[in-house]
Amino acid sequence: MRKWQYCYRMLLPVTSVLLLSVAWPLPGVANEETANANAQAAGERAHFAQEFCGTSPERIGAYKERLRKVLHDASNFDLQWQTGWRRGEKEGIQMNAMRLHDPAEFKSRVKADCERLRWMAQNALRVRPQK
Repeated sequence: MRKWQYCYRMLLPVTSVLLLSVAWPLPGVANEETANANAQAAGERAHFAQEFCGTSPERIGAYKERLRKVLHDASNFDLQWQTGWRRGEKEGIQMNAMRLHDPAEFKSRVKADCERLRWMAQNALRVRPQK
């Protein structure tokens, strides 16, 4: 009987440790997911900047290449960028509808968004130290 009590006492901590090890994300996977999300967001923002802020395709291309070096953990950077770019196309449709129906709101929103995007693009290219 005492033999089984000892087994149950050990079973709970061992099971807990195993469950935590399975549920805990690996640092490499977390970095990859974050880099993928950042690449998608950058693609979406770049589309907006090109369509509404007057940013040239050459400048977008240069930004993309510099960002590729910063987001080296992203799996298939070009695919993630394209996913974000397509999302930006959908947002562009909504913005064009706003341009037709409420030009004043469109103008103020584009001005604020373009300023914010310039700031975000500069910060996205900074290399962050590894933790």
